[in-house]
Amino acid sequence: MKSFLYIVFNEIKRFLTIKEYRTLLLLALKYGGSKRYEKKEVKFKGRIFIVADFKSFFWQYKQIYVDKCYQFKTESKNPVILDCGANVGLSALFFSEYYPSAKVVAYEADANIYKYLNGNIKANQMQNVEAVQKAVWISNAGITFLSEGADGGAVCTEGTAVESVALKEEMNKYSSIALLKMDIEGAEVEVIRSVKADLHKCENVFIEYHSFAEKAQHLHELLTILANNGFRYYLKEEVVLSQPFVTKGNPGPMDMQINIFAYK
Repeated sequence: MKSFLYIVFNEIKRFLTIKEYRTLLLLALKYGGSKRYEKKEVKFKGRIFIVADFKSFFWQYKQIYVDKCYQFKTESKNPVILDCGANVGLSALFFSEYYPSAKVVAYEADANIYKYLNGNIKANQMQNVEAVQKAVWISNAGITFLSEGADGGAVCTEGTAVESVALKEEMNKYSSIALLKMDIEGAEVEVIRSVKADLHKCENVFIEYHSFAEKAQHLHELLTILANNGFRYYLKEEVVLSQPFVTKGNPGPMDMQINIFAYK
């Protein structure tokens, strides 16, 4: 009974004290019945966002605005934020609001999602955000990209040819980077390898790591690269498995997803 009351009390406390949590519940009530992968106009906090998939947007809002997973501290008066895999622009909006003196560069490979991103940036007057319609990669030679329709597009052998930009060249434009946020759906290992000599200029790094079934895992390699650049890190499961010895990962092509928060 005490445990039940503790849970209820904490949820009530969150509702009363966290404005973004109340907004999240209102979003669920208003748009929760939306079909998957359907264009939707979403209103929140006096903003209007056009989204490609409400379910994806909903969980993004929880992570970004309720949990504030991308919030960081910096002494830079004009911090640089590289938002690799910006999707429809909710993370860019958060950075623009919380770090108004920052320069935010938002990269998005998916041509359709980029339309939402660019439109949302303009409609919500994110003056300090620059949108780039390119995939973040190890070179400027272009890649093949497969669109999932929401936030799950990925670099792969089958798909549509898209332009790419070498992250190393982008990072070389700046003497320091307050946050390197990388949510590029499976391309993170190759890209981090390509910039391992440049990560020292970053204050904070976020990497969404994807492990694919029947392929070698590289989490240890990413963590070693971060440690060699002076970072400590915190790992957070994106999907929690109660019986990993039994299930041996999630069903489907991806058997694990870990969020890496690296900081100095």
